[in-house]
Amino acid sequence: MSKQTQNLLNLTQAAEAVGVTRKTLYSHIDKGLVSVTRSQGKRYVDVSELLRHYGDVSLPKDKVSDVTRSQDKQDIDTSPILKAMQKELAELRMLVEGQQQLLLEDKQARDQQSQQQSTEWQEQIELIEQLQRERDALSAALEAERGKGFWSRIFKKG
Repeated sequence: MSKQTQNLLNLTQAAEAVGVTRKTLYSHIDKGLVSVTRSQGKRYVDVSELLRHYGDVSLPKDKVSDVTRSQDKQDIDTSPILKAMQKELAELRMLVEGQQQLLLEDKQARDQQSQQQSTEWQEQIELIEQLQRERDALSAALEAERGKGFWSRIFKKG
């Protein structure tokens, strides 16, 4: 048996290897989710195709090719790399949370400053309105004084 045919399973074997019914496997093939290889009028599924679509394949050791075994070995060898990446991811998450906290504190400070400014502006508006009322009262008093005659102003009669 050649190396290429070692990686091929008939449809019954393929369905058993991935833990689905033959009907489900046929459905996936018809939908184009799993590709098949034809050899001598029969359809076969490559183990790599099953791994691609289903992820987990349980095969007897004699059906697993050297390529698949080396991929499994690489998975084991990447464990320290995976742990390092998980550690880095945790550190990055902590950094992001810290940045989010800083942004929240900055936003709260800006909101407080904005509220304080708004209060100051409101006080200034009230002061301006008060000064305008006083100006209007003084203008009215001045006009009343102008309306009096010369001798009334000098002797200050009502």
